[in-house]
Amino acid sequence: MKMIKLSFLLPSNNKIMNFKIEGRDIYYVDNVWKNWLRIIPKDEKFVRKIIESRNKIPKEILTMFNLSEKDKKEYEGAKTEEELAKIITKDCLAKGLRLIK
Repeated sequence: MKMIKLSFLLPSNNKIMNFKIEGRDIYYVDNVWKNWLRIIPKDEKFVRKIIESRNKIPKEILTMFNLSEKDKKEYEGAKTEEELAKIITKDCLAKGLRLIK
């Protein structure tokens, strides 16, 4: 199984957002969240980790990865890691992020 890594820049605050795709799992990390966090499917302890961080991790991350039913179907419909990478890239570019690599 191969792994795909994507890095994006949020121009408003020069924040680097990294995504890793391994099989059907998508992980996220940034300069605040130092360890890879599984976002799809959502980590069972995701909410608890953010609450226990005592505001070191912004609460916006809780809602940042909430998917609509349409988005869930799109991610579930992807058959390969490359298709998942295209969906992530499309979603990030639509939110104003810039692809770095």
